[in-house]
Formats: sequence, structure tokens, C-alpha cells
Amino acid sequence: MEMTMKKTITYSLMAAALLAASTAFTSCEKVSPQGVLMGNTSVDDRVKQSLTIYSTTLDRCLDKQLPDTTEAYSFLVGSDSHITIDPGRLSEMLEIGLDHDDLFYCHLGDLADTKAEYYFNTDRALDWFKRQWMKKYITLVTDEAAGEGVEYYIDNRTGVSGTWDEFSVPFYPVVGNHDITHNGWALFSNLFKSSFYEFTVQMGENGPTDRFIFLDSANGTLGNFQIDAIEDGVFELDKKQIRNTFVFTHTNIFRPSYNEFASTYCREELYYLLDKLADWKTTIMFCGHVHAWDDRMFGGVRHITMPSMNFVDHPNGGDDLLVRITVKQDGSYELERVGLYSKQLSKEQLLEDGYKTDTK
Repeated sequence: MEMTMKKTITYSLMAAALLAASTAFTSCEKVSPQGVLMGNTSVDDRVKQSLTIYSTTLDRCLDKQLPDTTEAYSFLVGSDSHITIDPGRLSEMLEIGLDHDDLFYCHLGDLADTKAEYYFNTDRALDWFKRQWMKKYITLVTDEAAGEGVEYYIDNRTGVSGTWDEFSVPFYPVVGNHDITHNGWALFSNLFKSSFYEFTVQMGENGPTDRFIFLDSANGTLGNFQIDAIEDGVFELDKKQIRNTFVFTHTNIFRPSYNEFASTYCREELYYLLDKLADWKTTIMFCGHVHAWDDRMFGGVRHITMPSMNFVDHPNGGDDLLVRITVKQDGSYELERVGLYSKQLSKEQLLEDGYKTDTK
């Protein structure tokens, strides 16, 4: 784990805490203690890579401007899906959002356990869903600038246009500790490119603007480089008056229960993060990691820790594994907890659908 703010952390104490808690966290059985504590990548290295992509590819292109007639928009949040051979809960989340016309979908980390086959399954589920999403929202148009033989499309909700390959499902994950173990960052970044980014949603050409910030805390720390980037103004928005700010990261700040193990920020970094959330006038900060629900106010910010949505913890699903936030024209919002109920498919069914299964 990286050292931030020159704070020394004793590895032996953390390892002892992890091993003592391991029997209570079955979702961590496939990850070694070294993987949970240290991962195989540095948060500084991930953020440096992410900033390169953000500055050249993602910066501003993720922003969404809605029609002037928009009265409200909504987005879904899920966490800790730990996809292995069956990505069904992720697919269900996306389908629920499609049925409800949610504008986008956020995931709080530990998306898939770190194995190439599991990321293949994740990618296949997203690609399959893209076809449904495109069919509902994207229209084929004629555009001479596209070139002969090139199909050009336009998003009916935001007006964004491009070729098929230039569109992607508005699915925005943060990276979790399971996503970086055993060289998992290479798999995660191949699909999602960046672990550190932000975008805005503007309701009308001159309407109010909301901001969405995604932070990398997969190692249980923000790291020096990420903090320096924030302080250097990477998230400053010229001439935009921000109404709501929503922040998403993996490692939780508050523990739902005092006796649950959680990777924690060092004290100085925790104070920095809490102060920064206040500076951003954050409406809600979303965290995952501990597979348990928690909802509290602190320093004027609402902190929500999400339950897991995976089959191991909830084989029969549950009524409250997702959260939907609906933001209204006047800036107020409503929070609704949403259920997931899909059952895990057999290996035979998954193979028939083109997914890879464990060979052991």
C-alpha cells in the first residue's frame, strides 16, 4: 500500500486484521492477503496513466447536455458485483436502468474477480447490452462527413454523434481492491481506460450543472499524485456554476459496524478528503468495499456505503441492492433503493450464451 502524507502504516498489524476477518468475508477468498493489502499496481501509477487518457481522450467528451425541456434525470449506483462466470447481476442492473430510462450507471468497484475469463464475461455482457442501449437511444443518420460506407449515429437524448465504435454504454466504474490484484489493473484498464475522472450533466443549454467525480482508492489510499492533481485543479470547471456534486470511490470512510474490517485512509488523508468533499459542496459521496449499507450525514455531506450485488452474498437477490438518484430541475433529488433478483445460471447455460466458465 502506498504511503501518503508521510504516514507510516504497520503491515503486520493490517495483515493480522485481514486474516482475523477473512472467515467473515467469503467474497475475498480468491484474493491473497498480499493482494488485498498491496495489490499489484500503485495508485500513483494508475492515476498517472488515467490522467494521460483523461487529458487526451475523456476530458469533456463525457459531459452530457440535456434538452431545455428536461424536468429530471436519474442514474443507478451498484457495487461489489465480483463477477466470475456469470455477469447476470450486472446485466440485470443495466436492463433495469434501460427500462427506467436512467441516464447512466455507476459502479463502486470490485467489478470482477481478477481472472482474464471473468473480464471476458464482463466485456461480453457490456457488449451485448450496448446493442439494446443503441437500439433504444441511438439513431442511424445520413452524414456526408462520415465518408462513404461509414454508418453515422446520433444520441436522441444528448445530441452526441459518431460511428458505432465511438459510442459506449454510459457505465462508469471506479476501481476496487479486487480489480487490481493479480495484475487485474491490466484487465480493468483495457476495458475502462481510467480510474480517475469526472464529467458534468447540464439540464438545458444554459441550465444548472451537476458534477460527478470518480476517485481511485483501490489501495485504501488516494496517494500523493492523485491529491496533487486535485490540488493542481484537474477538476476545476471554467465558467460553470456547479449545483450538485456526487463523488464515487471504492474504499469507505465510515464503517457500517465497528467490528467490520475495512481498508482505511491514514488520518491526515482522511481529514483532507473530508475537507475536500466540503469544499466541493458534495451532495452525496458513494462508497462500497464492505458489502453493507450505511447512510449518514457528516459535515453537510451525505455518505452512502453500498451493499454488494453479487451472487455469493445474495444468492436470491434482494430488494435494496442498488440505489437510484433522481435529480430534479430545481436541484433537489430523490433516493430510491432498487432490487436485483436474477439467479445464477448453470455452466451449461452460460457456455451456450458464449461465456467462459472455470475449467477446474
